[in-house]
Amino acid sequence: MTERPTDAVRMRLRDAVFGTQDGLISTVGALTGIAAGTQSREAVVVAGLVIIVVESLSMAAGSYLSSKSQREYLERLLREEEEAIRRDPEGERREIWDMYRARGYADSEIEIIARRLLSDPKLLLEDMAHKELGIAPQHLEEPIGNAFVMGTAYVAGGLVPILPYYFLPFRTAILVSLVGTFVALFLFGGLKGRLVKQPWWRSGLEMLSIAGLAALVGFLVGRLADSWVLP
Repeated sequence: MTERPTDAVRMRLRDAVFGTQDGLISTVGALTGIAAGTQSREAVVVAGLVIIVVESLSMAAGSYLSSKSQREYLERLLREEEEAIRRDPEGERREIWDMYRARGYADSEIEIIARRLLSDPKLLLEDMAHKELGIAPQHLEEPIGNAFVMGTAYVAGGLVPILPYYFLPFRTAILVSLVGTFVALFLFGGLKGRLVKQPWWRSGLEMLSIAGLAALVGFLVGRLADSWVLP
């Protein structure tokens, strides 16, 4: 079966949202705290680069391993179901009757469905996997693709708050970094809202409020470090 564009969006949306949101929020929170605590443009830039590189690789690795583990587990369940179909076709026939009766099908309809499914082991596996196990065999996780989307999204998100420190005076960069990040979060949240058919402004405000809290915490931690830790 050819993968439709909507299927590709659905399978990658989670990692894209997670990576971009985390890249924006964690980076702006950390950089705001470092800027408030050190008052050093160089320290902010170096820390920002380290955060982006390390965290993007960590997020990509985590996405790959979790997706791979999930896929391997589902593939094991599919192999077990395939073996059950091969070993006990009559048992599968009974399961088909039980499942479709529970859903309100008439016996005459079930007889036609059972005959068709039992005549094609691949079709039977697909039907049993979906209805009995809740698995769509043709839409299993793609670990490498998930990892790439996660890592790339994190880098894209993380660059937004750090770039102003490269090109603008320190004081101005702090404000532009915060405002730029908040605008990016609102717009990205709005885009996510459109994709999932929710009010775009509500989705944008949701991301914006989370980022504001993270930036505030980062700023307060930086101030505390400046007052209590640094000489």
